[in-house]
Amino acid sequence: MRNWKIWTAFMAVFLAGALSGVAGTGLFLRLHFAPPRDREAFRAQMAERLSSTLSHELDLTGEAAKAVRADVVATLDRLEAVHAELRPKAQAIITDGIRRVKSHLTETQQAELDELIKRNREKPFSLFRLPPPPPPSPFP
Repeated sequence: MRNWKIWTAFMAVFLAGALSGVAGTGLFLRLHFAPPRDREAFRAQMAERLSSTLSHELDLTGEAAKAVRADVVATLDRLEAVHAELRPKAQAIITDGIRRVKSHLTETQQAELDELIKRNREKPFSLFRLPPPPPPSPFP
């Protein structure tokens, strides 16, 4: 009679651990790899991270570290300008692709596609729909 109680307790502990591990991993991935909410804060963090990494790894002096930080910020500014230039073009390509896909669908399917796009823009990630992997290292 005691034997089934032991196995039930063992299974309950195992399932609780597995469930908390899955939920914790999903939460970690969702928070850690989610796209930044504030673009300027993210850019400042990137500049600080790159500057501190270069300063630490290369043992830069105070003047060299300031110069490297200025160059990193200038590089990020140039990248942001390229992104700002390409963002409308990319959005136009996506919009055109959606329009072309809709031309092959029925009215009902077009409404479903619109709902799917709306749902994905509102909540792009969930526990089982993880974000894309992080970008490659900035250093080759």
